[in-house]
Amino acid sequence: MTMKKVYFCENSLEGIFSAIYDAWSDRNGHANNEIRLLAGEDQGNMELFTEYIYVKNSEEKISKVARSVYEKISNEAYELICGASCSCEASRGDDIYRFLIVGFSMGKGVIDCLHNKYVMKIFELNRNVSNEAHHLKGFLRFQEMEEGILISKIAPKNDIIRLLAPHFSDRLSQENFVIYDENRDTAIIHQKAKQWFYTGGEFLDTDKIKKITEKEESIGSMWKAFFSSISIKERENKELQRNNLPLRFRSNMPEFKSSGQE
Repeated sequence: MTMKKVYFCENSLEGIFSAIYDAWSDRNGHANNEIRLLAGEDQGNMELFTEYIYVKNSEEKISKVARSVYEKISNEAYELICGASCSCEASRGDDIYRFLIVGFSMGKGVIDCLHNKYVMKIFELNRNVSNEAHHLKGFLRFQEMEEGILISKIAPKNDIIRLLAPHFSDRLSQENFVIYDENRDTAIIHQKAKQWFYTGGEFLDTDKIKKITEKEESIGSMWKAFFSSISIKERENKELQRNNLPLRFRSNMPEFKSSGQE
């Protein structure tokens, strides 16, 4: 009887690709392999008669898997995988692995094989990520810090901050701005007329992030007053409002903050 192997990898696309390379190379049988992401102390259920392998990132392995996807499947498949890797689903590493098993067997036609559960899963993860990124392109709010830098705090379910960066870099190319992901302690930093970059939140002064200018406070107050004044009580439809603007997006939107909030 072949022993099951669980490959633990870094919580990133690079980690997933490294684990996929090792799982494939071990020739243990795909049905006997599972890929799990290392996320803090939560490593999932530990099972008897199972070998646990901790995978280190390898540039060589990452490039080989990426190149194989491009050459043996398609560019579109690679983009789907990248989107799925940003999902908050704990199973996304193994989901990508299962998709590639089918993809390397079928080639570029795999993206049309929507009756396959592994293909459907990748599309589902990718759609969820894309939808949240699309919402935040409209719901994201910037505030001016004391140094004149624009700051926006978000708390998305999925790891979409890098998907937002090109959109806002294009529209705010002449501004210095920061988009901070509170859930993951990561940030996008854009310097005026330069390329944006991605960094960990440990490089940010979180106390400064909370300090906005008096002008910004005044504008925020006027915006909240306007938001309240245009509301027609007799026509309020809270359910419709929640459908169009889910509650989870409102914590960092000035128009929904009470005067006692930051």
